[in-house]
Amino acid sequence: MKRILTVILFSLIGLCAYAQETVVRGVITDGVNGQPLPGATVLIENSTQGTITDVNGEFTLRLKSGINSLVIKYLGYKDFVTEVDPAQTSQVEIQLSELNPELLEVTVYGSLQGQQKALNQQKNAGNIKNIIAADQISRFPDPNVAEAIQRMPGVTLQRDQGEGRYVVVRGLAPQFTNISVNGEQIPSPEAGVRFVALDAIPADQLSSIEVSKTLTPDMDGDAIGGSVNLVTRKAKSSNTEVQGTLVGGYNQLMGEPNGQGSLLIGKRFGANEKLGVLVNGSHFYTDRGSDNWERDGDEMELRDYALRRTRSAVSGTVDYRFNENSEVYLRGIYNTFSDREHRRRYGFIPNVDDSPFEDHEIERSTKDRFERQDITSFNLGGKHVLPGFSVDYEVSYATAVQDTPFDYEVTFIGEPDALATDFSNADFPQFTTNPAFDYLDNSNYEFDELEAGNTYAKDENITGKINIGIPYQLGEHSGILKFGGKYRNKNKNLEVVNNKFGWAGGDVSFEGQSGDFTLEKFDGGLVDDNFLGDRYTLAAAADMDKVVRFFNANQSGFELEVEDKLVDESVESYEATENVMAAYLMTDLTIHKLQIVGGVRFEQTNVDYQYHTVLFDDEGDLEEIIDEEGKTDYTFVLPQINFRYAISSLTNLRLAATTSYARPNFESIVPAQEISIGDREGTIGNPDLKPVSAINLDFMVDHYFGTVGVISAGVFYKKLDNFIYKRRFETDTYEGIDFGTDVDLTQDVNGQNANIAGIELSYQQNMTFLPGALSGLGIYANYTFTASSATLQDRSGIDESEEINLPGQATHVGNLSLSYNLKGFNVRLSGNYAGAYIEELGADAEEDRSIKGRLQVDATASYQINQHFNVFAECLNITNAPFEAYVGGDESQLVQREFYSWWSRVGVKFNL
Repeated sequence: MKRILTVILFSLIGLCAYAQETVVRGVITDGVNGQPLPGATVLIENSTQGTITDVNGEFTLRLKSGINSLVIKYLGYKDFVTEVDPAQTSQVEIQLSELNPELLEVTVYGSLQGQQKALNQQKNAGNIKNIIAADQISRFPDPNVAEAIQRMPGVTLQRDQGEGRYVVVRGLAPQFTNISVNGEQIPSPEAGVRFVALDAIPADQLSSIEVSKTLTPDMDGDAIGGSVNLVTRKAKSSNTEVQGTLVGGYNQLMGEPNGQGSLLIGKRFGANEKLGVLVNGSHFYTDRGSDNWERDGDEMELRDYALRRTRSAVSGTVDYRFNENSEVYLRGIYNTFSDREHRRRYGFIPNVDDSPFEDHEIERSTKDRFERQDITSFNLGGKHVLPGFSVDYEVSYATAVQDTPFDYEVTFIGEPDALATDFSNADFPQFTTNPAFDYLDNSNYEFDELEAGNTYAKDENITGKINIGIPYQLGEHSGILKFGGKYRNKNKNLEVVNNKFGWAGGDVSFEGQSGDFTLEKFDGGLVDDNFLGDRYTLAAAADMDKVVRFFNANQSGFELEVEDKLVDESVESYEATENVMAAYLMTDLTIHKLQIVGGVRFEQTNVDYQYHTVLFDDEGDLEEIIDEEGKTDYTFVLPQINFRYAISSLTNLRLAATTSYARPNFESIVPAQEISIGDREGTIGNPDLKPVSAINLDFMVDHYFGTVGVISAGVFYKKLDNFIYKRRFETDTYEGIDFGTDVDLTQDVNGQNANIAGIELSYQQNMTFLPGALSGLGIYANYTFTASSATLQDRSGIDESEEINLPGQATHVGNLSLSYNLKGFNVRLSGNYAGAYIEELGADAEEDRSIKGRLQVDATASYQINQHFNVFAECLNITNAPFEAYVGGDESQLVQREFYSWWSRVGVKFNL
């Protein structure tokens, strides 16, 4: 605090001195293709005063009168010196074109350019972060943002149907990571959670992705694992920029094509290029699927999925420069992601206890669901550099919607006289029925239930913020004092319609068939003749189109289960309003080779919500539904400090001590109850749930190569208080409600504390120093080891503590990519490994569900025809790596295996 007060005093004294200086703005670009060079170092010669170019290659510098020599340093280029007289010019354009000797034999466009940008920004950043630029993203076969981020050190993914969806940073679950677009948080389209599924955003919409491992006071404090910022593009020059991609592909499991197209157009207008306009659009579609078996105790399921997914986006930026020191901008992005899912399921439920009150059952169900997620973000703001200080401000609006207009599921049940499941083959279990019951004969399955529902969830953010920077001089050392504030209003709600129908209409007649309401009258659609490698045989499932036609024509024969409808819709629907107020004070000071970025941030959160309480009587029947409301408030004061010591121009020593937190999900704090007495299970909210707080320590050394590469090693430690986990427990009463039977309840609760420690290693280099053809070799590798210990109340119910691994935390995470580049031809083989982690805690350790480690291998090849055209081919998941889950800590006790096979793409990229 004493240092901060000293900085404030010196900054106020220094205002008079700065009135005699002139602000000079500049832009640094590549002399070959005109691309901006972010992360370049701009120094006043023979001094420690200088700055770093931003993501657009732009910089602002205050110069004294007279001729000033500026030294430009950029990884991969020779140092460049130029003279500037602020009396003659206030705008500087610098082009770098003279490469380091190691790069003279290498074609720069395409293959190395993105790597240069990312590494230069990382090298000069005041905090620990990793950055990938658009050029580097395109070197991997990653169609969505989540897939692109997984290539970065310490990052892995949680997947859905084989496609990356949620980001996991340093082994911490998705709820510990903050997701922003252009520096501002975006809401989640999913009903109950805060974290964002990044499979909704195409990777080709971005100019760069930044993953900050340590925070600075001007960043949102709710990020324990890390903070991910997605940066959209802007127009660069008066030369019209046209980029695009045309791609076609094939999914082996489904035998169906996939395709992608994108187009970007950007240009600056006017004699002084004051107005910039850029529009970027893309569309992607794919037919995906999976073959899956699952186990729950003695029960077994076979699940056959077929999905049509589309991903469309349009983004744009309009910016206007009034003069060299003043500009305003409007940025926007709209993403829409749709998922049409067809699921055909066999459920084998043996009566293992030979109970006279139960039967052996085989459930046959078909699900047909369409879901669309929309994420929209607009940022309106300005930046102004004035004598003595600079100011930037922004108003942003972001909304996320998840709309499921229909979700149908029909179930038929067969009752064989004998049924047994056999899990002795852990990879592919078996089942047997009595010979008289043909499980493939659809006439053996009678109608049980039809569910028809829809949901609509919306999350909306309105944010305003302002930042003010005051440069100051501390002796011969320069720094900036920065302070600002933010206000964000969030509104989130979920609307649910859920109808369950039984049949009371007797015999049925449908399309020439009549008799019992059995499956064969409605079967049709795709039959998978090679399910799980032809290890199982499936029959035609119910065709949902036929079922819906029959329902519409015979609604009088269906009975609506009114009580179930009221309960489901009441306990799931809710509304919540959240207000966040934040303020910070920080300094960025360079003393010789030491850069200090530190200060303090204040954040206050107020949440109000409305929900429904559902009460049951002693018989388990619905008694009353009550409208209720509640609230929760919490405040955090977050000190942050980052040190960067430049051992040399290419080597940094970094140390950081920061504090942060993570907010609980809305579905966790709303105290609604969803209890199914028949299934003897349920979920309940927890209004007393506290946010997770963390103390974070980081130490890292990174060294950069003139051949455009880096080697880094670091350690990190995090101490978490009040970590959140899902607790499962069995009880016959809760909050005075007698269920009449034991019910297995799930509730998010706070643990006591957790400790996380890890090692992060990264190495990437193009071997241009090797002789001859070997100079085309390249390596991209990173590995993160994370160990954790979390304390929670013992699940045996005797009020003792228990030590476990933190749920969601993976011990091993890594990437290895080998590439070869020769005269425009590039081939790359990549492996991504995500280690095992606990997904959900059970009633005891033997019931804990974990996800097994998974290695995915991908390959790409491309040829740069010339500066404008590149052709490429990609193949993903070459080894058909499965998704696998197990229980009780024993990887041989598998409870789920899901296979996706491989998929491929071939296309062309153009840059005109």
